[in-house]
Amino acid sequence: MPEGAVRPIEAIRVGEKGRIAVPPSYRKLHKLSKGSEVLLIQLGETLMVVPSDLTLGHLCERIQEALAGRGISVGQALKNLARVRRRRFQRLYGKG
Repeated sequence: MPEGAVRPIEAIRVGEKGRIAVPPSYRKLHKLSKGSEVLLIQLGETLMVVPSDLTLGHLCERIQEALAGRGISVGQALKNLARVRRRRFQRLYGKG
């Protein structure tokens, strides 16, 4: 991997008081500095750390509005997420 390249997955440890440290290569790539806001997004059993920006906030609002327009709560959507993922995976890669 070239010097300064960012891996698609990185393991970090939770420190004292539940803090996590973002590696320098990710901070540089995502323009994060002291005081930058990040979002913790819970998707089923997955926890994502995402740099906060207005675009993401607007996208989340639009998704919630679209779900509500179909009479689906966020909770219901998340409850069905594993089944939908499995079905999508099978369509893309076959049953294996």
